[in-house]
Parts: sequence; structure tokens; C-alpha cells
Amino acid sequence: MDNQLESRRLTYDFVRDLIAKDEPDVEIIEVNEQPGSGRGDNYTSMLYRLKLNGRKRLNSKEWVPWCTELIYKVLPESKVRRDAFKSELLFRNEVTFYTNVWPALEKLQTNDRKVFNGVAKIYVARSDLIVMEDLRRRGYVMADRREGLEVNRLKLVLKALAGFHALSLTLRELRPNVFQQLIDENNSNCVREGLFHVENEDWYRHYYRVAAKNAIAMVSEALPAQYEHERNEIIEKFRAFLHEDIFFRTMCELVSTQGPFTVFCHGDCWTNNFLFSNEIENEEVVYLVDFQLMRVGSLALDLVNLLYCCASGETRKAHMTSLLRHYHMHLMTALTTLNPSRSTKESSAMWELLNEEIRRCGRFGIGLALDILPISTCDSDNAPDLYECADESNEEIGRNIRGPPAGGTECARLMTDLVLELIHNQAL
Repeated sequence: MDNQLESRRLTYDFVRDLIAKDEPDVEIIEVNEQPGSGRGDNYTSMLYRLKLNGRKRLNSKEWVPWCTELIYKVLPESKVRRDAFKSELLFRNEVTFYTNVWPALEKLQTNDRKVFNGVAKIYVARSDLIVMEDLRRRGYVMADRREGLEVNRLKLVLKALAGFHALSLTLRELRPNVFQQLIDENNSNCVREGLFHVENEDWYRHYYRVAAKNAIAMVSEALPAQYEHERNEIIEKFRAFLHEDIFFRTMCELVSTQGPFTVFCHGDCWTNNFLFSNEIENEEVVYLVDFQLMRVGSLALDLVNLLYCCASGETRKAHMTSLLRHYHMHLMTALTTLNPSRSTKESSAMWELLNEEIRRCGRFGIGLALDILPISTCDSDNAPDLYECADESNEEIGRNIRGPPAGGTECARLMTDLVLELIHNQAL
């Protein structure tokens, strides 16, 4: 029996004991490990995939082949990279979600009141390690980050987010003390803003200085000819929003504003954090992964993240209203499922409030686009490689990380369409 696991992170005995909790009759014979994500697919931690082969005892004499696959997540080995991406803080946030937030939300789904199933099974969640099921084994796949999401997949994600957000709204309503404890920053197990916090302003100043410079250059170069007579006005409005004394504080204000739509946001709604089923019978199930950037804020923050960073301008122009109505319909259905005593008369008021929140949070969407559009459209060869062990004394690595990759032609087109759209909507 080959019981050697070639990993500095997990031992064979640890993996064996982990599986024994659910599968006491399984004997693991072989463990194979490989990177769980490619360059450009993950930015704050390292993912590894474990394929376990063995045998399972059916009775005292009979054994059958057995296999399964797991994903595990650890911090980057390089301290330079951990510090540049604030990986340790974000990793703790995801552990908090799996160990405290998700159990509280899932308790609301008893008695066949299921509204959201899209969280992978977690085996371990601690400060230095997360182990979960590999959903690929069940036929779940990522979309191509460079292509974004088309309408049908946007609808699937919006339905999933509606159920996820409905759980928070219901927790606030039915168990306010539990909700308050999970958002109370005096509680060590609370959800904390990992990025847009005023204390981080100086830390990210260089990063967003580079990002803003790149974005302004892209919009200036890609601006369609029919807008040439408005060039100065468009660029100045965009530049004013991105001014380094204003931009970060605006983003902090948008994420910290509390209101009737305050929920546990996923916080990182870009293409690579959604897994879609490639099997017809499961076509409506979408799994959300990577909760490191989860925050407490308006549900509209997740929606503008999705619609402004994962959909093209053409898609929004043709389908924005119908996509929001799709989300609203599933949100109201989920709220009623979780709390049948809820009044059905709220629907129109919630629709108006949702639209107000989307308008208010529109600037947040373009603020995220400074990061996400260059990342999602870049070639893998131009993305940081978290798996290489960097020389911790190499300050140049730290400087290079603290800025998004330069955007190409497609990124410039998407960024320009978004700027023009938000100026038209008077959000900029």
C-alpha cells in the first residue's frame, strides 16, 4: 500500500482520519495531489486537488474499489504574497463563514424550506486550512473567465444570490440577536470587511493609483467616435471619481452603509466563483465558492459586482431590467418560503427599493471593475503565480503584485461601455 502523500501541507494520516469520519469502512491506498487552479483563476490563496483511491468494505469478506476527490485551500507560502493580498485576514473571513455564518443561515432551511443549496460540503475550516468536497466530481464546472457570463447563466447566479440573500434577511427578521452577534466587530467570530476599510487606504493607495491610471487610459483610447465631442466631460467625470483622495473613501462608505437590504454579501461575485452543473437535472443549481471577501452590506453590492463585472454592456443594455426582475421574483419567493407569515404586499415596495439600491451602488460596481476586468480578461501568462515560492526579500515582487495587470483591447471595451452606462444613469 502506497501511503505516502507528497505534500508539505497535509499528511497521509490526516487525510485518512478526515475520510474516516464519514467513511469508516474505507481504506485509502493512494493519494495524488495537483494544483487546483491555474494562473489568473485565484488571487489570495492556493488551491490543491486531492484524488483519493482505495477500497471500501461492504461486509467482513468483500471489498469494492473506492475513490473520491477533495479540494483544499492554504495560504500562499510566500510572506510577500500573503502580505500583498492580505491573505491571512481574508482566509479568516472565509473560515468564519463556514464555521459560524453558514450554520446559522442553514438552520433556517428546515422542514423543506430550502431556498439555497449552493455551498460545498466542508470537512475542515481553520485558520490555516480549508478542506472541501471537489464539486467537479459531481459535474460542476467554472465558466471561462475571459468570456464572462451570458444571460442564462446570469439568471442562474441571480436565483442563487436571491436565495442566499433571503437567508440573511430572514435571519435579521426572525433571529435578530444571532444576526447582530455575527456582524458585531467586538465578537472575534464576526464577519469583517477585508478590503474597503478606511484603515486600508494607505496600504492600497499604490494599487488603486495604478488601477485608476490604467482605466483612464483604456477609456480614453477605446472611446467610440460618436462620443468624441464629449471626450473631455466623460474623462473628467471618470477621473473625478477615481481621484485618490476620494475613490477609496467612497468605496468604504458604500460598503459600510446599513439599511433594510443589509445582508451577508458573498463579496466577490466574479465569474470564477460560480460553479455550474453540466448535467440537465441539476441545471438550476449554482454553487458559490470563495467567501474570503464576504462582507456585511447591501445586497446590491453583490448584484452590481455580478452585472457590471461579469456581463457585457450589450447584455446589460438588452436585459438589465429583466435580470433584476428575475432576481426580485426569486428573492420574494425565497422570503415567503422561509417565513410564510410574511406579507405578499411587500413585493412592489421591495422592487422600488431594489432599484434605488442598484442606482446608489452603481459606483461600487465600476470601482470593482478596476480590479476584476483586467484580471478576468488577461491571458493566464500575465497573471500572478501564487504557487511559485517567492524570495521573501524580493521587494520588486511585492510592488508588482500591488497593481492589477494591464488591460487589453477587450478590457478597454468593457470598461468604456461601463463608464458610458454609468454616466448615462447619472451614477458618475
